[in-house]
Amino acid sequence: MTEMDLLVRILAATVMGGLVGLERELNGCAAGLRTHILVCIGSTLFMITSIGMAEGYAHMGAVDPSRIAAGVVTGIGFLGAGAIMRYGTSVRGLTTAASIWAISAIGLAAGAGMFVAAIITTTVALIILILSRLEEIAQIKRQSRRIVATLSSDSETSADDIQKIIGAYGGRTRKVSASESKRDGEVDIEIHVMLPRAYRQDAMTELRCLPGVISVDWGPAEEKVNKL
Repeated sequence: MTEMDLLVRILAATVMGGLVGLERELNGCAAGLRTHILVCIGSTLFMITSIGMAEGYAHMGAVDPSRIAAGVVTGIGFLGAGAIMRYGTSVRGLTTAASIWAISAIGLAAGAGMFVAAIITTTVALIILILSRLEEIAQIKRQSRRIVATLSSDSETSADDIQKIIGAYGGRTRKVSASESKRDGEVDIEIHVMLPRAYRQDAMTELRCLPGVISVDWGPAEEKVNKL
């Protein structure tokens, strides 16, 4: 394997890892551009090292170049697990963890010189991620709700307390804002969320029980809210 071969394989891994990482970065994922590039080029180097050792020590007997690659597959699972987080009843990060696992495989393929397989896999992965994101955006528009909680000015309840309850029922917060109410001594906290229909009533009831909460209104994000 020449130095040019090494350069081409590592640069190819950098580009492919960067494309998938950029998509994750634009979606606000914790594991973004840098993480995916480093995972991809790291996997590539592991494969190159494995091949180099197999060629360099072939005179000493049979050497299996796949053993290091197998170790990468096992080890990358721990990194992917770090991207998975639990919020109330929902779990986030599974797609990012899967993309890290996939980009590691792409890096191994690039390190082995299997560029066609690596490029095809990268392309398919990007198509899947982009299409799923477009579907998610459409779903957000369909199911988005606006919650307005009116609190007394001396209330101990904060926007974080409200978001924790929403998260416990599987809700996803999109935007939070606070403003003085039209009535003196009151504050309005407006939160745009995606909240499963089955849990909406229970979540609203629990929000109304928070100390200092005067009322909780809700409705479609672009329409006038309905008082509960």
